[in-house]
Parts: sequence; structure tokens; C-alpha cells
Amino acid sequence: MSDYPLIPLRDLCTTINSGGTPSRREPGFWVGGAIPWIKTGELNDWKVQSIEERITEAGLNNSSAKLYPSGTILIAMYGDGRTITTMGIVDTPAATNQACCALIANSAVCDPIYLFYAIKERRHELLNLVVAGAQRNLSVGTIRNFPVRLPPLPTQRRIASILRAYDDLIEVDRRRIAVLEEMARGLFEEWFVRFRFPGHEQVPILDTPNGPLPEGWRYDTLGNVSGINAASLRPANAPSEIGYIDISSVSPGKIDAINHMPFAEAPGRARRIVTDGSILWSNVRPNRRSFAVVLDPTPEIVASTGFTVLDARETSFAYLYYWVTTDNFVGYLVGNAQGAAYPAVTAATFERAAILLPPSILVERFTDFAEPMLRLADSLRKTNGSLAASRDLLLPRLISGQLSVAQAERELEEAA
Repeated sequence: MSDYPLIPLRDLCTTINSGGTPSRREPGFWVGGAIPWIKTGELNDWKVQSIEERITEAGLNNSSAKLYPSGTILIAMYGDGRTITTMGIVDTPAATNQACCALIANSAVCDPIYLFYAIKERRHELLNLVVAGAQRNLSVGTIRNFPVRLPPLPTQRRIASILRAYDDLIEVDRRRIAVLEEMARGLFEEWFVRFRFPGHEQVPILDTPNGPLPEGWRYDTLGNVSGINAASLRPANAPSEIGYIDISSVSPGKIDAINHMPFAEAPGRARRIVTDGSILWSNVRPNRRSFAVVLDPTPEIVASTGFTVLDARETSFAYLYYWVTTDNFVGYLVGNAQGAAYPAVTAATFERAAILLPPSILVERFTDFAEPMLRLADSLRKTNGSLAASRDLLLPRLISGQLSVAQAERELEEAA
């Protein structure tokens, strides 16, 4: 058991408060703004860099929003199980909305990066303090009184250095993944949306019932060119162990987790068989863009029946993946979703969806470019999963004092 004392956050920080939202009715608070404005959905348990909106000085000065310095720690105070208590670190001066609690560490007693990890290590305890209701929430007061373990400052800095090394490696891979995705999607849009494909100058554009198309191009339906929920796992021939992909495990463009379990313990919705190149699309709330492509799965991977599973037949999975994840396709799904509280689509929605079919030689050239990028991105995500697992094993052992800092430093050198 650690000898490090538990100290309330109020004694370790110079500031603990929440942000605010400038009035949306005042364009001058938003238009042309240069101050990053962070929402809880943009927290990613490390440095916050993907920030969608910005506010002006007038918006900052005429609202409860506050400008926080680099190094400020953020905690999501509201949301469902995937959002509340998600954390972030402000990497550049920024403001936040009122759903973020901001903590500025007192550097005289507490290293800011260490404090981030110390809170994260006890996050399960913080979750136990969440108040249930129409919307689950934490209060600023609860966070102020929440205690974390505090070793001497030099030890804090060494612990922070070890743990951040893992997160820095993960961040480098995240950036590489983003570049790979941008390159492949950019080429797809250039060739198959703007029609600026190799040799396009020599191909006439024809008027068709579906609008202008290059000669030799045509539309078909997904039901004709891909398998849709083609295979299901039956209890009679099910393996003893499966990997299960649940709807909550998929976020835009990636599978966050595959849960391995005995088939007998799997939910009844664990039925959709997936193979290499299968594309998953969540049926519920398609505006959330919960889609991903499955690559190099271990045997007996199944997905929830809450997904529609697409398997390319008359085209490549790389082309199919980028087609069904365009803004236009997402708009089609959103426009055809049924239900008020939980708008959803069905397999039939996908079956009748249109897909553009260029000449096969163009699809092959695009696939030769894009498929290796998809596979490399998938490999990098798996590497990040291993790095995160190593970090998460070290985190409680370091902060509890069960593992010496010197031993952890040796393990990091071996991992690098």
C-alpha cells in the first residue's frame, strides 16, 4: 500500500471552475473568432488538438467563458458513459463550455502532467460520485473535494515523464493515421466526386438521369454490388470463444475495442459474422458516423445486430468504404432514419442506396493506393492499443508506489 497521502484537488490547484458558452444569437461572439473553444466531445484523454469552434474576444468577455493557459486539465462533467470524466490537457490557451471542469495546478506543489495522471488513476472513484438523473453529471464542488495521491514533487515529475512518453508515442501514431486517412479520402474525392481522375480530359461528360457522369460510369444499388448482413452466427455451430464488436465500441473510422468472451456469455445480438474488409455501420443515429472497416480479424469475430455489415462483391472494399463514409452518403442515411428519440436505419436502407461505379481500372488503381493505407492505419491503431495497455498497467502501480520509478524507467527503455 502506498505511503503517498491523499490530498483534495482544491489544495493542489490555483483554479478549479467551469467554462461557458457565448450567446449563439450574437454573431460577433463567434464570427472570425480566434480563441479555441473546447467541448467535452473533443476531450480525448490527452492533449486537446481537434477543436471545431472558436470565439472572439467579445464572446469571451461577455459570457462565463474563461481563457485557460496551456497545461490546464479538463474533465467532462456531463454525458453518457463514454463522455463523463473523459479528460484532456489544454495544449494552447483556450476556452471551454460549461460542461468542462478546468483545473490549473499549483506548480509549487504539484506537477500538472502528474496531476492529470493522478486523477485518471482514480477515475473509477470519481465515476462513483456521478449524480444520476435526466443527465448524469458531476459538480465543480465534487471535483474540488476529490482527493488524489501526492508523492514528493521530484517523484511526481519522474512519474509524469514515464507515462507521458507512452502518450506521446500514441499521439505520433494518431497523427500518422490522420495523414493516411486524409490522403486516401482526398484522392477518393478528387477522382470520384470531382471527376478529376487520370485521363479525365479525354473522357466526355454525359447528361444522365442521375446527373452529369463521365462516359462509362454508372450508378447501381448497394444491394447489387455488396453483401449486406451476408452471414450470421448460429448457436448450433458457434465456437466456444468469440470476439464481439458492440455498437459502443465503434467510433468514426475505428474500432475501439473487441471484447473476447465465451460464446455462451455473449449478448443475443452478437450475430453478424465479419471478415477481412467487412464494413460496419451503426444503424442507430447515423449522424454520429459510427462506422469502421474490419481488417485482419482473428477467427470468429462477430458484430452486434445493431450494425449493418457490408461486404464488397462487385468492387473493392477500399472503394466501398470510402463511398459509404462520404458526407453525401451520411446525409442519405440521416435523411432516411426513422424514429424521434433514436433515429435509425435498417439493412433495407443500405440495400437501396446508390453507389457510383467507375471503370474497374480506376477502382483498381485507387485500391492499390488506398488499401495499404487502410491496413497501415489499422496496424498503427493496434500498436497504440498495446502502448495504451502498457501505460494503463504502469499507471496504478507507479502512483500507488507498488512499482519503483527506477524500474518503470528501465521498462520504458526496453519498450522503446
